Amino acid sequence: MNRVILLAAESTVIPSSARRVISVNSPAAPHRWGSLRRTGGLWLRRLGRVAFYAFGGLLAAVLLLLLIATVIDLGQPRMWGTFTQTDCEQRPRGGCRPIGMWVSDDGRTILHDVFLDGWPGDGGITRASYQPTALLGTDVVHVPTLSGIGPWVIGGFLLWWVGYVLVKAAAWGDLTVPRSWVLPGRRRPRGPAGVSPRRAYREALAERSREGHTGESGTIPEAQPKVG
Repeated sequence: MNRVILLAAESTVIPSSARRVISVNSPAAPHRWGSLRRTGGLWLRRLGRVAFYAFGGLLAAVLLLLLIATVIDLGQPRMWGTFTQTDCEQRPRGGCRPIGMWVSDDGRTILHDVFLDGWPGDGGITRASYQPTALLGTDVVHVPTLSGIGPWVIGGFLLWWVGYVLVKAAAWGDLTVPRSWVLPGRRRPRGPAGVSPRRAYREALAERSREGHTGESGTIPEAQPKVG
């Protein structure tokens, strides 16, 4: 009788519609889709980081080249003269850039339609310097406060940008930071004796484990004498 029941159970065929319902409502399906979504999110996040690092490296290289050029320009001959504004070139983001004529102090060099790095004084006239052999711009003159300041401005921005990229890389876990370095917002709390809570927790677990092994070894503690 049992054999007949087993043969009937083996011959039973589940309809195709029922099999589809089982496969769709299987608990493994949501888990599979969730895993795929998490994997796709990780890949997109990683791709964004790679793009940020590529852009950061390119910008740092450009700034480095500009810094080298401005340092070389510091050693180039510098002439002083007077700039007189005759026009103003409109900028895409608003404002305008002064254009005018520059005449050296000895009157031997006269430049027409040159740009002014800065702003002229009253009447559109100001003192300005000119470097005829400069690597960056031979059609521009500079006011006294901006003459020779290029390396400091570009160098400061380069240091800030490199530091910003390194901080982001450390925050994302792509850069290992020594424990002696303390990042803003990353200071680890310490206990009274200078021990971190994680280390204190591990030491407490180890102490409990040692006490448990001592109790299982069968050692009977000595009886304490009764007082009174």
